[in-house]
Amino acid sequence: MATQGISFAQFSKIVPHIIRSRKPIMGHGRHGIGKSEIVYQLADKLGGILGEDFKKKYGKNYIFPIVERRASQMADTGDVIGVPEPKDSEHGRITTFAPMGWFAQACHVPCILFFDEVDRANNDVRQSLMELCDSRKIAGHFLHPDTIIISMVNGGSHDEANAYQVSELDPAEHDRWWHQNLEPTVEDWTTWAKDRCNPMVVEFIRNNPNHLEHKGEIEPHKVYPSRRSWAHFDKCLALSTEKLLEPDQDNKISMDLYFIGEGFIGQEAAIAFRDFVETYERQVSVEDILNGRNKEIVKSFGINEANAMVDKLAESDLFKASLTAPQIENVANFVATISPELAMKAWEALTRANGDAIASMWGVTLKDGSSFGNYIAEIVGNPPENK
Repeated sequence: MATQGISFAQFSKIVPHIIRSRKPIMGHGRHGIGKSEIVYQLADKLGGILGEDFKKKYGKNYIFPIVERRASQMADTGDVIGVPEPKDSEHGRITTFAPMGWFAQACHVPCILFFDEVDRANNDVRQSLMELCDSRKIAGHFLHPDTIIISMVNGGSHDEANAYQVSELDPAEHDRWWHQNLEPTVEDWTTWAKDRCNPMVVEFIRNNPNHLEHKGEIEPHKVYPSRRSWAHFDKCLALSTEKLLEPDQDNKISMDLYFIGEGFIGQEAAIAFRDFVETYERQVSVEDILNGRNKEIVKSFGINEANAMVDKLAESDLFKASLTAPQIENVANFVATISPELAMKAWEALTRANGDAIASMWGVTLKDGSSFGNYIAEIVGNPPENK
């Protein structure tokens, strides 16, 4: 059974409690959502949140080094337990195992031992990792007491887990980990991207959250947007020697921007992003509608711009939240400025998104002194196509 999962912000808040008990952590989630990135973000701040004893030993600014191993690329048990090392002992000639370099580091300094794709590893490797998770040792070599074990996988009980060719953990393996499904929010990505990506990219995603990532059925060989692919697209734009985000002498944005974007984020998102850049000066956000800003631009909207704004409102978490009376009034006035056809669409879509706000909107008095409720009743009672 699929479970909804938690945001990255919630995960970061909860994980320190698990880490203090040294229980290995396994995060489950779709590809491209930034599961690996959240591990690196944790490494930067764990030293300050693990308690006074830890701070006294290492300092509150201690940054955990990350020892990353892709479990799916480990060939056999030897990649985990190390290589045989014959030596003399009081009992005669014996064979011990010299630890691999990555494991030796995890034994000597506090670090995050990060295993990626454990559910894609072969059975021998996973059985070796069971001992590590259970007793924090391999072949007689013990992890440092403050080393933390984390894994990120695609399989699990989230909505799209069945789409991946991964091995299901048996009950004994499963029990060795603390598990959580990850479902990051748009805000998780925009918060991360704020100081890393072009502001125009961040603003596009904030205003068009449906283009951040694809959810649902996947057609073979078709490119879809993901949080990872947006970061790669942004990096490409930053390194380009051409000013792809600036209009030419005819105030047009080069089609090169579309073709580059198509390969990273897919056709639909690339079209929408190029259109966004080309009309950047006329962009109106959900916050603008809620707070009554940019009214002159809104009044000049064509049907496509107005339709896009209705979709953004209906999909926005801001609209779905509890709205103030002035915000409800501002939305009502926006709906009253668009065509009757779109006003009907807006009424239906916004009712599904936030029925309480729409119910309150019925009694709003519009800027021209008329009743919003009467306006909607007139449209519903006399649909535009019948006029």
